[in-house]
Parts: sequence; C-alpha cells; structure tokens
Amino acid sequence: MTLKIILASHGELAKGMKNTLNMIVGDQANIKAYSAYEEENIDFVSDINKEIQNRNDEELIIVTDVMGGSVNNAMTELVLKNPDVFLVTGMNLPFVLSLATYCGRVDFEAINNLVIEGRKGLINVNEVIQTIKEE
Repeated sequence: MTLKIILASHGELAKGMKNTLNMIVGDQANIKAYSAYEEENIDFVSDINKEIQNRNDEELIIVTDVMGGSVNNAMTELVLKNPDVFLVTGMNLPFVLSLATYCGRVDFEAINNLVIEGRKGLINVNEVIQTIKEE
C-alpha cells in the first residue's frame, strides 16, 4: 500500500514545504500541496475531498499548519467523514521529511512516532549555545 500525503496551509507554507522537501529528497509525486484562500485554490476543501475519494489502494495523511485554524478545522470535518484518513497539525519540515521517507505501514502508532520525531526538530538554539558555553 502506498502513502499519499497532502500538505494544506494558510498562504504559501504548504507549497514552500513541498518545494523544500523536493530539494532534499527529490520530487515526490505522492505529495500534494494546497495553499488555502488563494485564487488557484478557492475551493481547496473540495479539491482535497476529491483526493480522498479518488485514492486507489493508498493510505492518506493530511498535514495542516495550525490546530484550531480554519484549514485544520475544514480537514477535521473531512476526516470525521473518512476515519481511515490520518490528520496531523503543526506542520514542520522534520515531520514532513520523516513522513516522506517513511517506508513502513502507516497506522496510529507510526503516526505518533513520526510526530515525536517532528517535535525533536524544534530546538531553542540559544539554550544549546548556553549549555555548550557552560561546559
């Protein structure tokens, strides 16, 4: 079973994330980016719903930018109607990179482990510098 990833955000974050990801791991045909509320994605919810309905034997995960934001709220409604679709919010490059290169079966536990890895990418560098200076 293949994995399809949808990145959805306010503004250009999702597109920028896909662009950066492509620079690191090459073009990933299984990843689509939707920048909500722009001219080309006026009806992004319908577009993403079509992606959900038209998937073949693909596992699907949607990654959004921020919990409680309108994009995440709209995707939550889609996931409530399609409980086999995973939804993660708080998009960051370490998480998306881990997800894009993940080779195992995607399930609840795998998603939780990938989220933990993504959180490790959020680091207060000033604290690291301070710790090094103190050593």
